Amino acid sequence: MPSISIVRSDDLRHENRRRVLNVLRAKGPSSPASLASETGLSAASISSLTTQLAEQGVVQSTRRQKPGSTITRGRPQSLIALDGSAGDIITLNLAIDLIQVSRINYAGKILSTQTNVLSTRDMSDTVLLDFIRNAIQKLIDYEPDQTVCCIGVGFQGVIENASGTLMWSPIIQQRNIPLGAILRDTFKLPVTVNNDCRLISEALSQTHHELLGKSFATVLFSHGVGLGLYVDGQPFSGVHSSALEMGHLRFERSGALCRCGKGGCIEAYAADYGILRLASGASIDDDPLGRVEATQISELCEAATNKDRAAIQAFAIAGAAIGEGLATLFTLFDPMPVALVGRSKCGVELMQAGMNSVFREQPGNTVTIDNMLHCFDDAEPLLTNGLTLNTLAKADRLFAYS
Repeated sequence: MPSISIVRSDDLRHENRRRVLNVLRAKGPSSPASLASETGLSAASISSLTTQLAEQGVVQSTRRQKPGSTITRGRPQSLIALDGSAGDIITLNLAIDLIQVSRINYAGKILSTQTNVLSTRDMSDTVLLDFIRNAIQKLIDYEPDQTVCCIGVGFQGVIENASGTLMWSPIIQQRNIPLGAILRDTFKLPVTVNNDCRLISEALSQTHHELLGKSFATVLFSHGVGLGLYVDGQPFSGVHSSALEMGHLRFERSGALCRCGKGGCIEAYAADYGILRLASGASIDDDPLGRVEATQISELCEAATNKDRAAIQAFAIAGAAIGEGLATLFTLFDPMPVALVGRSKCGVELMQAGMNSVFREQPGNTVTIDNMLHCFDDAEPLLTNGLTLNTLAKADRLFAYS
């Protein structure tokens, strides 16, 4: 006999609560009629669910006019909104020589942020973990009477999905740091750990859905080269790890030294330090620089615009390296829109000749790469937004199923 799947009423109610919270998270304060339309639930179900969530302190009813709505006579429409006092989240952004910790309420308002610039690559794992724990504890103590629901981590490097272990990163010399488990044990809270490029992709899927569609790639230019991928509206990751390390695909055999210790990676030519090394005429065997400031790349763009041949060549080689990575990606997943994040429009334009040279050589090529590229020069707000959205989504799930 075929097996019969039985959905329990509690499971259905929890799932419907999650759907309501998802709409409020995406759309903001909404009328009961709008919630019914967006979720497909009946008016009676919406009334029951929002009453339960209000009694739990997760949502609240307001009489304020929704921004952008048509002003009508009479009593303002009742709106359901997320209650910022339901609980807070802590977000932790780990980048090369930078640790940023923020406390954010349930409605998405940033309450406090600490930005710490320090040499992470000179820190042992013990020192790094102590610093992180202390920084998080300070923000928990910031409002000790207000509940913290969960902690979300954004990390520049490779992550083990299930445990949140930091497998490898240019941030620090040690490998396989069990950050997720340590934070869970220390603070007795749920912890999510995600690759920074995946978080940026999550932000873009929310803010630029019409431009990028359901399937798109995100290439992050920064202290390395990251790749995020959305396929049919869902983030893609490896079976066990965050995977998608396009920056460490080989571009040139026995080539320029990469931060990973190997030679010839795409990153070693297309990351900020790689472009700066090529343009300066330094040896490709020189150790990669640490944190490269955005102003240094801006100055290099200006030099290339003013016909500096070394700068022009450096950007062209960087473009060819990225082109090779995208050609491989398109072979596996078919061509799709590409968000280039963290490099100015000028920098992308300087790289396009190199990218085009690669695609012209592809057998049977029908892709016009220029029409598929979308430039987002500032990565920081996208990362902050993605990390916040991801961690608040975890809080939504906790409240929906509690």
